[in-house]
Amino acid sequence: MTVQVSEKGAPLSELAERGAAYALEILKEQAESLSVVREKAANLSVSAVYPEVVNKMISACQSLNDPTLTPLAAVAGAASDMVADYIAGIGATKIIVNNGGDIAIRLREGEKATVGLRLSLMRRHHDYVAVVERDCGICTSGVGGRSFTLGVADGVTVLAINAAKADAAATFLANRTTVNSPEIKMVPAETVYPETDIPGLNITRSIGFLNRNEIRSAIDKGETEAMKLIKKNIIQGAIFSVKDFVKSVGYFRNILSLKNNYPSY
Repeated sequence: MTVQVSEKGAPLSELAERGAAYALEILKEQAESLSVVREKAANLSVSAVYPEVVNKMISACQSLNDPTLTPLAAVAGAASDMVADYIAGIGATKIIVNNGGDIAIRLREGEKATVGLRLSLMRRHHDYVAVVERDCGICTSGVGGRSFTLGVADGVTVLAINAAKADAAATFLANRTTVNSPEIKMVPAETVYPETDIPGLNITRSIGFLNRNEIRSAIDKGETEAMKLIKKNIIQGAIFSVKDFVKSVGYFRNILSLKNNYPSY
């Protein structure tokens, strides 16, 4: 996790250090709640017994109404939110907390944040740039990331009102970006990681050649689900990348700029 804090362009190192110390407390609470957050979110209820960060994880995942999700789908985003909100309560006009690519942004007094979006782990650098002017969360999920996925997207990036919702929604939408093809190798999650929170589900291990129709079908499935979430105001925008083909919906359609030559449809 990295913590950036500034006031009208001037870095506020002391607040960043306080935020980092608070982050260790949040991560400790998450680790101590592992037996809870490995359960299906649909079977849990927000409770005063749980730490605030765990309740944020539960709420974010329950908003998606997906019986397969556990609160761990929002673990990184929720931690980013907690640290960003803690610092915002102390001061600063610009706060960016990046927890391994799951980012919480808090802005005041006309500040802006520029976010580079890396839509595929096969690329060494970011492909798009998004300039945001509001409090939000921006998170990405997909093949080759830190968590398992059920879909074929290289990357699905989501913008939501906070990072917990963006994190959970990115996982959800990446799982929905699917297509039937013999080029896709799926294996039970527990065969890769015995202590996984999604035993019994087949996860994507490798993807070979996909033709344009297959790519379009996968992206269309993800887009359909994203539009439902936008209408419900769960997210504000999403970007889908499958085999270097990209589609953006919602808020992202108006704030993206292309850094490299990247095909779309």
